[in-house]
Amino acid sequence: MTLLSKFAKFLLIGCTTFALVACQTTNKTAETVEESTDNFEYIQAEKQAEQERLQQELEQAKQEQDRLQAEADKAREAEALAEEKADKAREAEARAQAEADAQKAKAEAAKAKEEGSVGVVNENVPVGMPTDSVYFDFDKSFIVPKFDDVLNAHAKYLKANPDLNVEIQGNCDERGSREYNIGLGNRRALAVKAGLEILGIQSGRITITSFGSEKPLALGHDETSWQQNRRADFVY
Repeated sequence: MTLLSKFAKFLLIGCTTFALVACQTTNKTAETVEESTDNFEYIQAEKQAEQERLQQELEQAKQEQDRLQAEADKAREAEALAEEKADKAREAEARAQAEADAQKAKAEAAKAKEEGSVGVVNENVPVGMPTDSVYFDFDKSFIVPKFDDVLNAHAKYLKANPDLNVEIQGNCDERGSREYNIGLGNRRALAVKAGLEILGIQSGRITITSFGSEKPLALGHDETSWQQNRRADFVY
């Protein structure tokens, strides 16, 4: 074999070897690219799954928060309803107590009227001391004629006991403002004082005080109770 033939054979073997190596390299590169592509797609799928899981957890958390808020709202509504029922129960109890007090005051007034001692102010009344009060019509401060005997009895008692002084306490029923009732009670006390002065009692022996509606004898909220509270008391 000639040198040229050997060289051609060597060159042919080299080319063949290079072609085989290049082909293998190309296949490996293709496999590597394919593998990288698969990894990328897998990572993307994992990320998508993680996002979907987080979104689902977020929705579940929101649903739980809404549920808890709804339960809290129901609890507040139940508490408000219970408080409203308690208020109504207290109001009913107060009304029942007021009615009981009114009935009691009415019975006591009837008993006192039978015993002839309406309007007693002093707990310990000396023998001969008048105990009646002067009563007034609604929103009035003049003395009606039927109480002239009461006024005369107190004037007679004061004349018989020249060392005694008397305080006239004006009172009103619960209707009207506090300021108005104080003024009305004062006018009623002044009317009684003027009546005693006309009957000969010195002004210096008479003082006046107005309690307005703050010193009721009857605690009811009806005309019978109001009538008992529109009065002028004599306190010795």
